[in-house]
Amino acid sequence: MEALEIEHLCGQLYGGGVIGDQLRSVSQRLETFVSQANCLSQCRILLDRALTPYTQFFGATTLIKYFNRTSNQPAVSFTERFELRKYILEYLYKHNRSLAPFVLAELVKLYARLTKNSWFDLSPNTTNLNNEIYPFQTFTDDLLKFQIDPPHFSVALQLLIAILSEISIPNDEETSARAFSKHRKICISFRDTKLLDIYLFACQYLRDVIINQKKSLGLSTEFSDYPKTITSVQLQGDYYLVVEKLLSLGLACLTYDYLGTGSSIHDVDISDENQTLQVPLAWHDHIVDGSFYQLFFSYYFLFSNTLLVPVAISCLVQLSSVRRSLLNTNERLVVLNHMTHGIRLILEQAAGLLADEKSLHEFCRLIARLKSNTQLHELIRIDNYPLFIETLFRFTIDHLLSVHHHRQYHLSPNTLHYILSFWSKIVAFLSHSSKLSESTSSSDPSTSHLLDIYVPQIVCYYVQSRLDALNTDDVLYMELFDNDQTILQQQLEMISIMSRLDYKKTCALLCTCFDDLAQQYQQAVNSEAVERRFTFLIYVLGCVIGARGVTLTSLSIPTDDQDLFDGELVVRVLQLMTYIQQKTAGETQTNNKNGINIAITTTTDKIGSTPYSERLELAVLFFFEQFRRQYIGDHGRSNKIYQVLFKHLGIVDEEQLLSIFIKKLFTNLQYSTITDKLIERTVGCFSDLSQGYQSVRRLVKLDPIQYFINNHTQDLFPFLHHSSTTKRSNNSNISASSWSRLRTTFYAAVGRMLMHEFRYDEDDDDRVEAFMKPFANHSNRLLQIFKEFPDFTAFNVAQFATMGQFNPTMASLDEIQSLIIGIVRDLRGLCSAFVSKQAYASLFDWLYPSYLPLFLKALYVFYDRSDVYNPLLKFFHELTSNRQERLAFDSTKPSAYLLFRETSNLLYIFQTKTIVHVNATIPESDGVLFYKAKLKPIITCLRIIRACLIGNYVNFGVFHLYSDPCFDNCLQVFLSILTSIKQTHLLSYPKLTIAYFTLIETLSLVQSDFLANLRTPLFGYVLETISEGFLSPDQTVQNSCCIFLDTFLSYVFRSAKKSTAPASLMANVNEYGNLFRQILINLLNGIIFAECKNIYAVSKPLLGLILLNENQFFTEIKQQLLYGHTQTKQAVLSTALDKLMTGIDRTLTQVNKEHFTQNITQFRNDIQDSLRGMMINNNNDLSSFMSSIPLSSSFLSTASAIATNVPVTIAISTLIPSSSSAAPVEELMTL
Repeated sequence: MEALEIEHLCGQLYGGGVIGDQLRSVSQRLETFVSQANCLSQCRILLDRALTPYTQFFGATTLIKYFNRTSNQPAVSFTERFELRKYILEYLYKHNRSLAPFVLAELVKLYARLTKNSWFDLSPNTTNLNNEIYPFQTFTDDLLKFQIDPPHFSVALQLLIAILSEISIPNDEETSARAFSKHRKICISFRDTKLLDIYLFACQYLRDVIINQKKSLGLSTEFSDYPKTITSVQLQGDYYLVVEKLLSLGLACLTYDYLGTGSSIHDVDISDENQTLQVPLAWHDHIVDGSFYQLFFSYYFLFSNTLLVPVAISCLVQLSSVRRSLLNTNERLVVLNHMTHGIRLILEQAAGLLADEKSLHEFCRLIARLKSNTQLHELIRIDNYPLFIETLFRFTIDHLLSVHHHRQYHLSPNTLHYILSFWSKIVAFLSHSSKLSESTSSSDPSTSHLLDIYVPQIVCYYVQSRLDALNTDDVLYMELFDNDQTILQQQLEMISIMSRLDYKKTCALLCTCFDDLAQQYQQAVNSEAVERRFTFLIYVLGCVIGARGVTLTSLSIPTDDQDLFDGELVVRVLQLMTYIQQKTAGETQTNNKNGINIAITTTTDKIGSTPYSERLELAVLFFFEQFRRQYIGDHGRSNKIYQVLFKHLGIVDEEQLLSIFIKKLFTNLQYSTITDKLIERTVGCFSDLSQGYQSVRRLVKLDPIQYFINNHTQDLFPFLHHSSTTKRSNNSNISASSWSRLRTTFYAAVGRMLMHEFRYDEDDDDRVEAFMKPFANHSNRLLQIFKEFPDFTAFNVAQFATMGQFNPTMASLDEIQSLIIGIVRDLRGLCSAFVSKQAYASLFDWLYPSYLPLFLKALYVFYDRSDVYNPLLKFFHELTSNRQERLAFDSTKPSAYLLFRETSNLLYIFQTKTIVHVNATIPESDGVLFYKAKLKPIITCLRIIRACLIGNYVNFGVFHLYSDPCFDNCLQVFLSILTSIKQTHLLSYPKLTIAYFTLIETLSLVQSDFLANLRTPLFGYVLETISEGFLSPDQTVQNSCCIFLDTFLSYVFRSAKKSTAPASLMANVNEYGNLFRQILINLLNGIIFAECKNIYAVSKPLLGLILLNENQFFTEIKQQLLYGHTQTKQAVLSTALDKLMTGIDRTLTQVNKEHFTQNITQFRNDIQDSLRGMMINNNNDLSSFMSSIPLSSSFLSTASAIATNVPVTIAISTLIPSSSSAAPVEELMTL
């Protein structure tokens, strides 16, 4: 394409003006540019001659895509990459003022990506490996020319930040195990050679900024002397940008991935409160140095109300999270004093926090992180602890918990979460009363923790302020009750822990609030506002009872007395539930005690009613769940609570209370109009009640349960209606299939009770038959419907394709679909609970031969509907799973073989119909549909095959003996699945990965000859996945790969020894010899340089691989392992490799493998000890070299000249040495 044409297309793509198909066409034309042979030179021409920033942006992004595609291939020479890197620096140097921000960001990203991808590339001119030169690691020298003025220096800082981010966090192209292994080695190398010096470089600049500002304000230049009042210094635009970049650079250093795990500080799967700064030992002196903490605190006092403050506080957040093992007790106290002193001074001058939401948020994070890394007995030893804790209490009450505040913004719930987290964790430490008493026994009373004074006040203020605000504050209501009450429950979980510190006072407050609201609720004409407050209060009561497990033995009242207070709360909730139930049934609330008792303990529910108040129903269910965890089940508590319940409501024991709970749950399931949250919470509570032997034993005695066992029909519970006639509320937000999925959970709970109620012998046959009657009725109806369908097994492909046009007369296809989904979900729930031999045999006898073939025909009919075949396959997976050896049939019955035959036929139908249909119609671009329609059923099929193979209830040789193709068909399904999915999919979806590798492991143990004699392409596919699996961070995947390879190699050597090796087997071994050698090198690399936790499992296949490549092991493979190392390291590795096979025979017997495991363990220890000693010597040399570098005089003179502005001239290479020192232990091995 011509340059002008590209200019025009870029303007259309990024500038707007085109939409729809035209925009898609433009995008597709530009995407082909990256595939051109001269892409590198063309992109440089575009950058040089671009008329618009859109063309520059396109040129930069195209280069990034180009190197993403070739980063793991030698497609671009070292010279081309190095020249491009120099070109980018020159381009940024010349055009940085005129570049659009988005263009600058892409060019900086490109520079960082080039630096990372070429980190361990040696210069082509290097001949002596003892003097290693890594040109791409000398990036600090390249930034010297950017010191001329602030705009250029800002670009240099942006480059440093981008390099840190790129090296610390794996990019989208580094998702495979091999690419991630390379990323980790680069990450560790950068940490050991560059990171600390960059951090000190940034802090040196930031320190001089503060000194210059203090001088201009006439303040003391000592960092320990904070200003008495906060000020907001306004810097010139360019200088302000430099300071902001310096702070960001310091933060990037502190948030670096020190362990190379691939997780960043912002990962959502890592709790922010549990983050730990895993800095190396070399950072110790700088972490203890108090001037670093004073430096960042100073930015709050001198640059208040600017964006510099949140970044500076973020740096303090990270410094407060340094791993505890780095400091001893005295050092930790010194650091803690620096932190708390700065925090207290900020609290005393909090105007800067109240004016900026981001600053307040980061400050609260700092407080929460302080407690996460510090124990209470350490905190009370700081200077002025009473003043610190009082100041923090006042700030919490006045500015954070206050709903009607004088802040200019609404307080984020995340910000409040951090401050509540501090108080709750510091209270929870009181359970470790021994440590606390030891730390305070010898000290004066002034060192008391004082929590019993402040924490109860925080609890009371929180509850009362929210109750008052919910009357009118819609924002607060939506914040607390949106998103499934997640924020509310998080806050109340912390408040409930704090409430146990003075439980008597807390319960008195809650009872008073409840009684007042109950009176208002009965008298209110418009109960909306009161209902909001009531809902909130019930959630508070539930969390308070749920925190009963917190034992604060040093201060709290005795456990038995707490039961009495809990009883008062339970009484009030039961009374409220009675009132709600009477309102639902249209009755009138009685005021006398006996009326309440009768209403609770008798059935007043009416089928088809509508819940009176959904929010109160949900709150009551939440309360019941919290109460159950503490007082019901296998770990039940004392019975003192029933003294209170009997006094007020006449409830004598746990069984009577359980009966009330069960009736309430069944009432919810009888509503004709029901919401998603209510039905999910109801079914969840019912399932939780059925967990545990003692709970089930009590439940089956209850009349409501007995009534349900005999009457579990859709007429009694509209929720179970197969046609979904139950009306869902207007705010329903889950699909019908997701709603019906709850049926499985529901019947699993029922099944657990049946396991205890029925003995499944002749005496119970009538009862079992009566229970299964609803299922039999629906199944018989399906049998009648399917009689209208022809015999699909006789159809060819063309005839079967026209089946969709066939319409039965007895029911529509949608109705049949709903019926099938309901039955298989219900039966799957029952089957999962039937873990005894008798119960499972009873279910199978009911299924076969009457109804099991029905489900195969259902798959024929609905082969193209994922809503049908997904639950159907999951039902068969449950049916074939040998839980607790339940599949032990009578020796005179062929039930196990019949089960496998039906399962094999089902899988064959799935292979010949569903997979063919999905491959032809479902595009990969539609990720959600592709997973649901193709990958999800494939995962289930792999699990079914493994369950059949590992169940140990079928002798598969019988099928070959009698020429039954069922077992062969089952294996062919596995091969069909392999040919229908890509390796990228296999390794990208965790569930699919686990299902595949565990099945490979099982097949290698059960049918090793089947995998070993696969056709060459299929065997290569499997072996390539095994090679990738060895690089996976998942131990399960690695162990499965080890078992497969060990079993395969043992089979090869055994067959070769007996001269019975098939030709296909030896052909596979010879064809993929290079891949076997690559696996061997990867395993040895992992043992030498990585944290090999499963060395015992890895050693088994490793011996076979060495023997398989014995001729090359001590020549070619050894040279590959040694290449790229210094001569000293080569000598260590060579000696260890020579000793590896000492005393090992050339066999794969179990005894020989055990001896080799001992050798490989000793090999790893020797290597680690030798390289660790070399690393210590290198670090000592580097430290002495750094200590000899004087501070730059040019920096000091420039700082004085600019006075209040930022100094920008300093020899960067002086503070950041180039990579002329030895590479770290975890260097990338060039193969």
